[in-house]
Amino acid sequence: MHRFVRRLGVLPVMLLAAGLFVLGVLALDRVVNTMWLFDVTRVDLARAVVLGRADAPALLAAANGEVLWAFLASIIVAATGVALVPLYYLNKRFNPPGLRDQPPLFFPVLRQSLFVGLWAAFCAWLQMNRTLGLAVALLAAAVLILFEMVLQIRERAASVTERGAPQA
Repeated sequence: MHRFVRRLGVLPVMLLAAGLFVLGVLALDRVVNTMWLFDVTRVDLARAVVLGRADAPALLAAANGEVLWAFLASIIVAATGVALVPLYYLNKRFNPPGLRDQPPLFFPVLRQSLFVGLWAAFCAWLQMNRTLGLAVALLAAAVLILFEMVLQIRERAASVTERGAPQA
């Protein structure tokens, strides 16, 4: 079975990435085009927007939470699909020298692409609040990268401990 998976190569990852991207874009289209983010009876919000007096926190406080969560979740799914294949190749490239001919482990690649999706949704949420800046986006990316590095170190330490443990 392992030889069969190695022969498939990147094809299953590409199919999953395409499926996630299409699912995320279709969900995003559905949320944006068919759901109302705000209650249409709030005349005060419409008047404030027209007069240019509406601020982002007041608008987000009046937003429908379920629609907002659906919007951010669809961004996560679409961005995860976009990031899956490049991260697969990055992990394949940076495999240890003895394992470069083998495909990288799937779950770390999926976790890393999910981090990219979370970062994209976080940046979109910050942009809705009008607080997104380059420094904030880079800091959020740095935190996620450091978290991934800690997880990688932990996995490698666990594998070394398993190999070095005496067999009973």
